[in-house]
Amino acid sequence: MELLRSRLAQWLLGMVLLVALLATLAAVGVAQPIEEAASSVFGPVQRGLRQAAEPVANLVQNVDDFDRVDDENRALRNRIEQLEAELARAHEAQIQFRGREALLAVQEAQDEIFVLAEVVTRDLTGLQDVLGLNRGSNDGLEVGMPVLAAGGSLVGVIAEVRPGSAFVRLVTDPDTSVRALHQLTRIEGVVRGDASGNLRVDFLPHTADAQPGHVFVTSGLGGLMPKGIPIGRVTSAEGSAQDVFRRVRLDPIAPLDEVELVLIQVTFQPAPPVELTAEEAAEAGAGEAAVE
Repeated sequence: MELLRSRLAQWLLGMVLLVALLATLAAVGVAQPIEEAASSVFGPVQRGLRQAAEPVANLVQNVDDFDRVDDENRALRNRIEQLEAELARAHEAQIQFRGREALLAVQEAQDEIFVLAEVVTRDLTGLQDVLGLNRGSNDGLEVGMPVLAAGGSLVGVIAEVRPGSAFVRLVTDPDTSVRALHQLTRIEGVVRGDASGNLRVDFLPHTADAQPGHVFVTSGLGGLMPKGIPIGRVTSAEGSAQDVFRRVRLDPIAPLDEVELVLIQVTFQPAPPVELTAEEAAEAGAGEAAVE
């Protein structure tokens, strides 16, 4: 232990003497050759250490730059998202305005009163073709009133009414049937929906020369629908002169899959169903049996 302390004291004393000697030499100008010699010996080592440290320093600087660029990119992405959302909202507002404008044009073109309604629900089960509206009996809607699209074509009829809502049975629903006219020949048939979401024309005499592209409109007969509302356009027509009826299929003119706003013709009051007497019912049954 004593030996260790003695050596430590000697080392410290030597360092003090060396510092004092260097200070004395520097004062008298003799230390410059020693400094130059030390520089020539340790200079390359110093430069090597500096060069070795530069990549590390650059890496640290690059990390800072990457963080700054990442922050800027994130801010730009957020700004782009904000601008895209604003553009989408403006485009949607324009579409809604054009839709309402088209519906108002239909209303102004006819001497009738319409209620504008928004489609809020759709039956997606495929079992029925039904739309839900945000208008109801509080707005004057009644069962049987016709529902029109922006172009004035038939969407369907009001099937159920509640105080603040209503349901539309589309013209393509299998339970829907509308008395219609072949627009060119004025011959009547009955337009019905089918399970495929299209339309067919029943009881159309073969004398009606229905061709692809021809239009069927509501006939107004029976008082269940106003006259002259466009229903569908012929896609196929089959049958020969020997057939009693032609087999005609239509595409609905109204864009039923896309419609968002509709007009309900509230001034139209459907005729009440005709109640047959017992004698008339018996005659009708006899007639049906004869047809069969």
